[in-house]
Formats: sequence, structure tokens, C-alpha cells
Amino acid sequence: MTEQEKREIVELEAHASENGWVAPLTDNDRDYLVYFRSVCKRYNIVPSRANRLEYEFVTRVAESEFYLQRVRT
Repeated sequence: MTEQEKREIVELEAHASENGWVAPLTDNDRDYLVYFRSVCKRYNIVPSRANRLEYEFVTRVAESEFYLQRVRT
């Protein structure tokens, strides 16, 4: 995880705490978000502009690859 990615996650958490999210992100959640963003970049998909099919595709790819990596290590 690069310093820029860490900064973005911290900013996301700060915004979330101001707006009433229930619990802060865990380390695993942070790692998944960083990985999800990398998958979005790989397929040139912007989550906020993605249609349902694109978003589901990126989510499934990210989940399967992320958790598969966890099992292998």
C-alpha cells in the first residue's frame, strides 16, 4: 500500500466518522478497499459512474482475487 493510498483511506475514514458510519474500518477492510480500487483501475471502471453490471463484475473479481490471495499466503 502506497502512502497516497493510505492517505486516501484515512481521508475516507475521517469523512465517514463525520457522517455517522457505525464502526471504523479494520485493517482487512482497508486492504480490500485498496485492492478493489486497483481492480477498478485495471479494468478502467469508475465505481461512481459504473452501471450495475460493471460494478458487480469488478466486485466479484476483487473479492475472488483478494480472498484467494489470503488463502494462498
